[in-house]
Amino acid sequence: MGELTYDQLNDRVARGKLGGCFFLKSEDPFLRDEAIALLAAAHLECGSADFDLDQVAGDDVDAPTLAALLHTPPLTSKYRVIVLRGAQALPASARAVVEDVVRRPVPGRVFIVAAEVPRGSKAKFYDVLGKHCTTVSLQSPRPSELPGWLAKRARTLHGVELEMEAAQLLAAGIGTRLGVLAQELEKLVTYVGHRGRIGLEEVRAAVGALPQVDRWGWIDKVAERRIGEALGELPALLDSGESAVGLIGGLSETLIRVGLAREGESVLVAVLKRDGSYRNLSWKVRTYLRQARYWRQEEIADALEELLRADRLIKSGGLSERAAFEEALLRIACRSGDTGGAGVGAGVGGRRGKRVGSKKAS
Repeated sequence: MGELTYDQLNDRVARGKLGGCFFLKSEDPFLRDEAIALLAAAHLECGSADFDLDQVAGDDVDAPTLAALLHTPPLTSKYRVIVLRGAQALPASARAVVEDVVRRPVPGRVFIVAAEVPRGSKAKFYDVLGKHCTTVSLQSPRPSELPGWLAKRARTLHGVELEMEAAQLLAAGIGTRLGVLAQELEKLVTYVGHRGRIGLEEVRAAVGALPQVDRWGWIDKVAERRIGEALGELPALLDSGESAVGLIGGLSETLIRVGLAREGESVLVAVLKRDGSYRNLSWKVRTYLRQARYWRQEEIADALEELLRADRLIKSGGLSERAAFEEALLRIACRSGDTGGAGVGAGVGGRRGKRVGSKKAS
């Protein structure tokens, strides 16, 4: 059977499709625990968790104990829920117990197996789980997806609209720690109360230690050929804890999508759906299409080449992070016809209204 996303799992539970075995594939403990909480709440009646919920860890349970838990019938509820976290750490004898149980589902028993599947693993254990369980792939959002993930969570879980600029600032301040992001979002929801909307003002008022510049807004400035402004903000961005290598990766990812947007909206959307990022980046499609007007395909290729060169220089120790990245941005501006050091901002800003097909400056 195919792998479900968290949203698809949620829909399945909402439609009352309960019972059986679930295999949760996740590297992020927050996403894992959220899916476990969803499944446990769906199967256990109020107050029955004390009697019909058992949770064990793969590195702390032996085969006999696990077998005993899995063969205990429900006491006060229709279902008994057994949660196994960290299944990748199970010894061989305990893995055999798990394989036997998932092959022979029993009415009233819900078995949730969560594991971080080692990259490239060919272990039979994971094949058995994938074949006999409802498999849920809990992919962590990429950094570029975090603002969209936050906005979607605010809307679907809390019924609050989180403005995208506010989402970007919140993600810039917290980083990629999903659990902390979720907690800060909950605080903001409480802060705005019945107003039902979170903007920049609310984030600045309620969240501490926010950076002066957020990485997503900065990347958009480069993608909009506002390279002078981006150069001016780069020191503050790096001083806030962002790495040049991380920014190079994020900017390269954006320019690739801008290049796809030049091929047409359908091409861009198809790629985003294929790599699983569309769910958190659907709002960004119009932005990529707009940014595509400022670039020729050869200019995007040149920019990606410069970014790759900067990445290699940094990793080889040839230049400092800041020097290599600044040089790359200047070379991108010059190769696309925007010249000048401090004057780059004016040159690039003056091009923002131009469309592809206009002549390069000589």
